[in-house]
Amino acid sequence: MNLNYSAAVAACMFAASAGAQVLPLLPYTRTFDLVVVDSTYDGVWRLSDFNQDGDYNDPGEIIPFYSDTTPGGIALGNPACIVAGPDGTVYVADSTEDIVLALRDGNGDGDANDPGEYHVFFHSVTSASGIVMASAQGITIDLLGRVFVAVANAGTVGQDMILKLEDLDADGDADDVGEASVYCLIPTGGGVVGNSIPTKVVAAADGNLYYTDVASTTATTKGVYRLADLNTDGDCSDPGEVTLFWTPPFTASPFYWSLAVDWALNFYVTDHSTNRTVWRGRDADSSGSISAAESTVFFTDTAATWWDVVLRDDGAVLLVNASTPDRVTACFDLNQDGDALDAGESSLAYASGVAPTAISVRGAALLRAPLFDPITPVGIGQTANLVLHAVKPGDLSVSIFSSGLGPVIPLPPWGNVEIDPLSFVIYGIGIADATATFAHTLAIPATPSVIGNYAFQGWCGDAYRLFLSNAVSLTVQ
Repeated sequence: MNLNYSAAVAACMFAASAGAQVLPLLPYTRTFDLVVVDSTYDGVWRLSDFNQDGDYNDPGEIIPFYSDTTPGGIALGNPACIVAGPDGTVYVADSTEDIVLALRDGNGDGDANDPGEYHVFFHSVTSASGIVMASAQGITIDLLGRVFVAVANAGTVGQDMILKLEDLDADGDADDVGEASVYCLIPTGGGVVGNSIPTKVVAAADGNLYYTDVASTTATTKGVYRLADLNTDGDCSDPGEVTLFWTPPFTASPFYWSLAVDWALNFYVTDHSTNRTVWRGRDADSSGSISAAESTVFFTDTAATWWDVVLRDDGAVLLVNASTPDRVTACFDLNQDGDALDAGESSLAYASGVAPTAISVRGAALLRAPLFDPITPVGIGQTANLVLHAVKPGDLSVSIFSSGLGPVIPLPPWGNVEIDPLSFVIYGIGIADATATFAHTLAIPATPSVIGNYAFQGWCGDAYRLFLSNAVSLTVQ
């Protein structure tokens, strides 16, 4: 990732945080391994492209991240959706057990199957809030660590809503008084089952939440809805705070299931089964909604049953397909025509029957990759502040100094070398703190001879997976 992209992302995040109640986290500025929920396995798989060939189909690239058959494990009935948080914690919502499970690899072996690495973050039955999470369908998280869940009612149980969960007392869960609240009570929900069926919910870079609704009655228009907390009271249940944002022009009765939004506010929505199409749209005229003229068919597969869509920082749109065979399709708009329908623009990132491990893919999420913050130019005799964000707290963190940027050189399984490989030296070694950050400084000698451009790159991770960060320039002036 270059500095211009880093600056654009930072500017977008600042603008969003200035007047928004939801700080965006996804898509990450840099993404890492893929974690996938499997409702047949009743657990989570971790997919790592160790040889950097663009897929997860090779031996050793798929491992169990969590299984409820682990001795002492927490039972899962239908793990429906998954998201990875800013501290490396993975959250899984189960629509049968009505829980949100928190997972984090504490010992660096690549999974969260060991004691202390998994716990219930929210339990619909035991929570002191009294809020019923009847049927969780989608989940997202913001930079403050607040979890939002799209919930549909089930018969006479629960409400159609977007649920907000936050661990206010830092005890590892959101089960205490005041830690669970209804962020949005769907205005047309309730009553007949199917009046509203909220599915995927995402936090976008404009500071708002968006969710898809696949309502089966005429009480709710199917489509993508925007949630904006206009009166800043901490919820989106007031008049005018829920608006229909996009109704992609499917030709038959749509079943909008999944949704993703990139940093440029391009929206991707899938038709789960009816049209088997992925649409891309953007509010180019800033009208507050996406029109038919601003919508294009991004990808289609007549044999697909799209369960999820996630975005990688390399431009890949990953489409999770639970038909036969189960697969994850990687789509790239290589010619920038707004779709991935051209030759060579789609490939199988995962395919059951090709990979040695069979997965019944459902929801998916990407872990964060190490990220070096841009370094402010400094003068001679001054100090440069170096900030390296690891994947999770406790990660080994190494900063590497070089005479400058170099050509991008793939170095499997550790990512890409982006600094001059002939002049680099290890500058700092440490352990990421509780915020998954390794911060240190560089004292610049007070001599004009050091004026120039240099570069840093990080190397972070644990015993299972060490990975290179982006490269950043350091200007001494």
